[in-house]
Amino acid sequence: MDKASFFILNVFLNSFLAFFTVVFLIESVIFLFRIRQGRVAATLRMIPIIKLPFDLCLYDFSRWSYAQGINPLNYEEGTRTFSVMLGWINEATDWLFLPIASGIQFNVRGDLTFTLADLIGHTINPLVLKVFAVLLISITGGFVIRKLFLYDHSLSALESLAKSSQPLCKKMRNSALSSCIRKCGVKILTSPTLAGSPFVAGLISSVVYIPSHFLENLSRKEYEAVLAHEIEHVRYKDGLVRLTLDFIGTVFWWIPTKWLCDRIEEGQEVGCDLECKKYGIDSTDLASAIYKSAKYSINTPNLIFAHQLAKHTVLKRVNIILQNPSTRFKKIRFTFTCLAFGIAFLVILLGRFWVF
Repeated sequence: MDKASFFILNVFLNSFLAFFTVVFLIESVIFLFRIRQGRVAATLRMIPIIKLPFDLCLYDFSRWSYAQGINPLNYEEGTRTFSVMLGWINEATDWLFLPIASGIQFNVRGDLTFTLADLIGHTINPLVLKVFAVLLISITGGFVIRKLFLYDHSLSALESLAKSSQPLCKKMRNSALSSCIRKCGVKILTSPTLAGSPFVAGLISSVVYIPSHFLENLSRKEYEAVLAHEIEHVRYKDGLVRLTLDFIGTVFWWIPTKWLCDRIEEGQEVGCDLECKKYGIDSTDLASAIYKSAKYSINTPNLIFAHQLAKHTVLKRVNIILQNPSTRFKKIRFTFTCLAFGIAFLVILLGRFWVF
């Protein structure tokens, strides 16, 4: 049987199983360490999506039973084992490579491994498996080409939008915010023909677009709150992050990543809201600006490279902003955050879940 087709079947099924396993583990870490919705939670929730292409580097073909010409179904009962490892420490000599080993694997004698895809593949006609592999590659290629076309169309639309807009010259009294805008090299543009709510667009050079009709309904403090929020998107490169996650989701189109991307987006929005306080932005002014943005967001242009208002996050964002978080357990929360990152990146991201 063709090894390439067999491997493609493994990628198709194993990535599906690994995705939901990692999602469960990440959500468990977020719950156990009481990580609140925001920038930290959003970063942790990126791991299941980032791990999809990363897992392709974790396959060990030297231990793949099928590559050795062995059918695990032919082994006698009791010689096949199912192992689950989480946080198992290797010997000191291995610390430079993989300090913490974790994973879910099937093993047979001779230190060989196999997967559920191997078991299924041995029951499928070789011709059918080859047809499946060709179809999967073809469909994936089609989705990638379509997505690249949409990216090009979005870039062209943004170029046209920039040409039809004018620089917004409105004075601000917030010196910290003005300094950050100059430091980040952010342009602020406006246009009477621009619809919807404010948004930030671009990957390398970011531009904040504020529709003229929306600007007329903002007070000075609300205007500064809008800019502070958008500047945080620029500082954290949220546009580039979303583009990366979107492209990975396109390549692994059979994995339902959309709902997780929505949670990540929500965390990014909340994170930007909370960071506005360092500019001296009042919570009520920011909440008011978010409410007005939601009111005008119905006709916001749908552009891939534009970081636009997510309407489904508005209510939760306003509730979080208007809360008065306690600083009593600040050190404990910092310690929990460090532990959560350590487990997420060393144990979960590097884990070999369902792969051979």
